[in-house]
Amino acid sequence: MNWEAIGAVGEVLGSLAVLLTLIYLANQIRQSNDLARFNATKEIVNQFNQLNQMVATDANLRELLAKTDELSSDEREQIYNFAIMWCNVWLSSQIALDNHQIDEETYAACAKDVHVELARWPNFRTGVEQWLENYPEHTHRRIFQPAVGQATEE
Repeated sequence: MNWEAIGAVGEVLGSLAVLLTLIYLANQIRQSNDLARFNATKEIVNQFNQLNQMVATDANLRELLAKTDELSSDEREQIYNFAIMWCNVWLSSQIALDNHQIDEETYAACAKDVHVELARWPNFRTGVEQWLENYPEHTHRRIFQPAVGQATEE
């Protein structure tokens, strides 16, 4: 065997090694992205679970949310602070979608939750609307359109 043939075989083996390394790295990146999306979805679900646990375990909060009489200033403050927590989860969902950290199906479930929660509790919409007044930079976000009453796409 001559040196040129040995060099050619070496180049082929080196190219093959580079190709196999690139395939391996692409697979690792895909797995890492899948895991990141799973973790983002899991975190959002955990945030919803925490809020639902508050409602499930706090009878006073449930009564306040369902109250149809006029609210005291303290009750309005409590509703507003509860709405802040929901709005933060919804905003996290929108940001996660915008950054491709969750899929459209997960986002759709979060967006549906906006409709459900606004319809579920008579006083809750007021708290969400107050949050949007305090943070108007988020009124254009698709997730909040049920609260602002217009349908714009982001």
